[in-house]
Amino acid sequence: MKDGETRTYTVPLRREYLKTPKWRRAEKAVSTLRSFVERHSKVEEIKIGRWVNESIWKRGAKNPPSRVRVDVKRIADSVTVELSELPRKAKQKEIPEKVEEKPKKESKLKATKKVEKPKTEVKSKPKATKKVEKPKTEVKSKPKAAAKKSVVKKKVAKKTK
Repeated sequence: MKDGETRTYTVPLRREYLKTPKWRRAEKAVSTLRSFVERHSKVEEIKIGRWVNESIWKRGAKNPPSRVRVDVKRIADSVTVELSELPRKAKQKEIPEKVEEKPKKESKLKATKKVEKPKTEVKSKPKATKKVEKPKTEVKSKPKAAAKKSVVKKKVAKKTK
């Protein structure tokens, strides 16, 4: 590859990561990508971009994608690898919008300059608070034995009618 050149590759990862234990597959996929790019660009210094890394690790360490489509850009003695189809999040972050500067809050200025307000006497009537007492209701409860007897008497009275 020449300086400033960009190429797009579809890198097969499955053949290599199936040779490793499940819990190390995403690691192996990244190292496979690195070796693939090294072989094709003939440069040892390789920088793998954020979005490629996230796409490989997205489904966890045990289940990386079987292949990845990447753009390889050579700049001087180094190569950067980035996803060829960037997600929407990446596109939004690449194009910074012009941010308008907001004026500083005036609270700091007011805190430094103390402005005395004229004192005015306001006479307010004290609020009258009335305590309303609720009447206490006494609950008369029958002893349990007496309650059972009255129920029995009512049942007997109904049967005789």
